[in-house]
Amino acid sequence: MKNRIIIILCSYLIGLSYFEFLRSSYAIKINFLTSAYNIIDEYQEDLVNDFNIYSKENHLNITLDRMCLSPQNVSIDVNNFASFLELKLKKKNSNYDLILIDNIYSNLYFNYVVDISKYISNDTLEHYSSGIAKQIGYIDGKLVSMPLYIDGEILYSNRILLDRYDEKPPETWDELIRIASKIKENESEKGNDNLIIFAPSFTDTELTLCSASNFFYSFRDTVESDMPSYTSKNCLRALEKIKEIKEKVSSDEEYRCIDTELFRNLIEGNVLFTMFFGLFLEDQYYITPIPGERPGLSASCIGGQSIILNKYISEERKIASGKVIDFFLSWEIQKKNIINHKKYSAIPEIYEDEEVCRSVNCELLKKLQFIARPTNLLPNYTQYSFKFRRIIFDFIYNNAKASETLQKIEDIAAISFISPSSSLGVVVITINGLLFILILSSLVIVFHKKNQFYLKIYDKSNWCLSLFCLCIILVYNCSFLGPLTTFKCYLFQYFTFIGLLGLFYPIFMFEIINFPVSNKFSEFVKRYHLQLNFGLIIMDLSYSALAYSLFPSKIKSVYVDDGKNFQKCFLDKTNPQYILFIIMVVSKVLVFPSMAVLSFIEYNLLNIKNEIKTITILLYFNLLYIIFFIISNSFHFEQFYFHSISKIVIIDIIVFINYLCIIWVRMYYEKGKKDDYSYGVKIVKKKHSRPLNNMEGRSLNGHSKRKSLAIKIINYHYYNTSLNTSKKDDSLNKSNTITQSSIPEINLYTGIMTKSQSEYPMQSEQSEQTEQSEQSEHTGKQNNNNNN
Repeated sequence: MKNRIIIILCSYLIGLSYFEFLRSSYAIKINFLTSAYNIIDEYQEDLVNDFNIYSKENHLNITLDRMCLSPQNVSIDVNNFASFLELKLKKKNSNYDLILIDNIYSNLYFNYVVDISKYISNDTLEHYSSGIAKQIGYIDGKLVSMPLYIDGEILYSNRILLDRYDEKPPETWDELIRIASKIKENESEKGNDNLIIFAPSFTDTELTLCSASNFFYSFRDTVESDMPSYTSKNCLRALEKIKEIKEKVSSDEEYRCIDTELFRNLIEGNVLFTMFFGLFLEDQYYITPIPGERPGLSASCIGGQSIILNKYISEERKIASGKVIDFFLSWEIQKKNIINHKKYSAIPEIYEDEEVCRSVNCELLKKLQFIARPTNLLPNYTQYSFKFRRIIFDFIYNNAKASETLQKIEDIAAISFISPSSSLGVVVITINGLLFILILSSLVIVFHKKNQFYLKIYDKSNWCLSLFCLCIILVYNCSFLGPLTTFKCYLFQYFTFIGLLGLFYPIFMFEIINFPVSNKFSEFVKRYHLQLNFGLIIMDLSYSALAYSLFPSKIKSVYVDDGKNFQKCFLDKTNPQYILFIIMVVSKVLVFPSMAVLSFIEYNLLNIKNEIKTITILLYFNLLYIIFFIISNSFHFEQFYFHSISKIVIIDIIVFINYLCIIWVRMYYEKGKKDDYSYGVKIVKKKHSRPLNNMEGRSLNGHSKRKSLAIKIINYHYYNTSLNTSKKDDSLNKSNTITQSSIPEINLYTGIMTKSQSEYPMQSEQSEQTEQSEQSEHTGKQNNNNNN
């Protein structure tokens, strides 16, 4: 019996061990990547151990494994951890699930992490719904990171020295100056020249931006006010106060004192005032909130570390990682870490807990007025911090003006645009307004009785449409006034293109209608040209509106090192709108070579010769514009005014020259034509009725149809009939020949008979009959050859 019990017990233990082995084998392993100066970090190790115990007790089937990057196991410096991690995540590395980062780098990893709110509990979100978690976790509505613990800068005031001179920690910057001046003067008389009066840490490190943020935030209007803008009077007063303190009680050396040297002097008691992170040395220093412009105003730059969740891991591991985050951010664990490790929580209500307040100074922590550093202004915060330091150092340690310094700081991340109310904006509006009025007022010239030649190309409806399309192109210049939007990008990408096509559609129809050979297509276009013009424009507008509504354009910010930042439209090649735009451009650009071919064919038609010359000039100019536009857009100009003004000027030039061509160049040709008749002299070209051989001419039917398209186009080019459009078809059918100019002659319209006509009328008539018989004989032979 005893043996049976032993066997059963052993079997149970073996089965239990096997089950535990199977459970651990299929447990989800979560890799937690951290960084520290020492691999052995008691705080981080306690976090991992506590979770694994919790997971085992609650059968979560999740194992947390800590992976620490330290100078002891990798060659990178801890300060370069952010760059190292970004490089790994850019390669879509899935080896790390949860990553512990400095909270200033949340924006740096924005594109590589998931929205944590989708994977953590509502209780956790509720705990962190108020307080500073919103300042450092959310970017563009996405919860990028969650604060594991926070830290803040506070004022350290030398307890011994303040008590010696019967002073209290200052609440305002003016009080700090007064107390520091008093103690510095008295201590100098005693020979204490090693005392650091005030060290705000304006060094070539990240602490500079923290210190500057403390000053700026402490000069806001009320406690509830947000951080004032850099160009405000508040920041101007704060910046001037920074320099005033340095000149009255401190020095360049104290402002530049590095943190390691400062910490050593703090321990030795050689510092009167300084701003520093953490709560320690309370027996040597009064630890109070940083002063403000007025009592009650303060500031405390936020430090600490946050957790991010890698988006390249599996969904199963994301869900498991969310449970780890819930555990880390729970009330119990946060409370434990405050008490045991002095890692302060971002849960505001936790500082009402009695057990917590017995361990830390809750009253001080509740008084701190936290301010986050501007980590979201640029994609790369490290670059922003470097530019900020370079600018503010020029003010603190050199002689730069405060107002100019603040403007430069504002320009680091500010997006510039041309304001409609600015002097440049007024100039742009004025020039484009005058062009708009000039173009529309030209309808009076076109419709005037003396200028009926204008209606030879277009009817009144097409003239209104063409000039209106020129005005549409001017609309594009409005996109440079005010902030850039996706709709303004739409105006540029489609309206400029549609405006040009709307100008050329009627011209294209005109050339089709005046094709030298009668055909049904030309007759159809002639009958419905107005409907076709409006139909094509409406189709283009509908197509572009559909592309915009389905796949709106993107806006790209261009950040310039020593200049103004700006935004420009950006068509992502992976966006379907890019493909739709290219299809539209390619299909519509075919209109231009078609017009060029028709212009070549119809160039010698006498009845529309001036119109074709005008069209040819238009084509050449707009072709050059398109080529220049493509070349200019292939270069990336990182200069705001050049980028904006150059495009405005190009658009104005293209509109103005097109306007000159269709209105005034056409009038110039018509005036020159009238000058030819001013003295009763007309220059014409004598025509031969016989068909021309080889390159001189071809029959329109028969033999020429078997020739190449190029030969036909060249033959059409040399056709120069002066018959009007309504009569040209009959003449072509009767003669069946293309004629070419040969010998110019001058006809005098005086009614006087020439000598040849008066003296030899019969000879002239006989010569003409002989020429006609030769033509008939030649035509007959050619027809016989064709039949054979």
